[in-house]
Amino acid sequence: MSSFESIKSAISSKNYPAVAVLYGEEPYFIKDLAKLFENSVVPHEAKDFNQHILYGKDTSMGEVIQRARTLPMFSDQTLVLVREAQHLSKQLGELESYLENPNPTSVIVLVMHQKSLDRRLKVVKRIEKEQLLFESKPIYENKVGIFLDELLRNKGVELSNKAKQLLLFSISTDLSRYEREIDKLIIADPNTKRFDDTHIERHVGIDRQYNVFELTKALSEGNHKRSASILGYFAKNTKDHPPIATLALLYPFFTKVFRLHTLSNPKDAPRALGISPYFLSEYQSAARNFPMKRLTRIVSSLRELDLKCKGVGGAPGLNDQQIYQDIAMSLLG
Repeated sequence: MSSFESIKSAISSKNYPAVAVLYGEEPYFIKDLAKLFENSVVPHEAKDFNQHILYGKDTSMGEVIQRARTLPMFSDQTLVLVREAQHLSKQLGELESYLENPNPTSVIVLVMHQKSLDRRLKVVKRIEKEQLLFESKPIYENKVGIFLDELLRNKGVELSNKAKQLLLFSISTDLSRYEREIDKLIIADPNTKRFDDTHIERHVGIDRQYNVFELTKALSEGNHKRSASILGYFAKNTKDHPPIATLALLYPFFTKVFRLHTLSNPKDAPRALGISPYFLSEYQSAARNFPMKRLTRIVSSLRELDLKCKGVGGAPGLNDQQIYQDIAMSLLG
């Protein structure tokens, strides 16, 4: 199965398959490849006659094949792109006869928003062997920094280390949101080529002083005063900082700090913990300030508080401010 980068390179070189099937759990790569096919196969001036955008729930595989059999007008290629093609999954077998003699001037692209595809099917095996079958898999957290660096290079802009860390910590593995937020920065300040944390606060809406990234950083450094200040701010602004969202980030953070203690080779930490190398020093600092015995209590307490936030075992009348008081007691007590 071809990689994302190799497919992009092939499309840029106008080396198109007769049939391309895009599916998988990560929508970003599927959307990006579909856009590349749309922008590349048929010239802008010939799109009205030769580019057919269909929707799986409103069409059939028979119609897709019929349009692909049509010769192009005023162009070298015809594109038949089907969005929401998962609705045609049960009709994939109809492509068998088409693949016996595909139209060399047509490209069929099936964009399937589904996590899996039965690759035991004869037609799927044939597409994988002779054409293009791309499974878009979720990206691991420790690879997101590489993805962001590549996205920034393609956009022709840079982020300061602080700005990059704010985005990585706040967005995590939501790849589509990275592109939206970078585009938002560029539109807001088109003459700026290097953005810092003040731009992130102004245009993305992440408070550069009071956020969970700053909280874990303060905790990692053993800065109790700063940690208490941030938690106090969260407790007063629970609409923007609901405790359940804070716990959703604190719990895995301290779980990974605990695991860091158990690693025999620290060099394996980013891969073993599934974290971006940008944050390794912070985890190492936290491991120095939080021994395993204390981490065991913290992780257990955070898990219990998370369950209370979700209504499992919660005391009657427990409110957001009380939850934050318990978080502070757990982390700073």
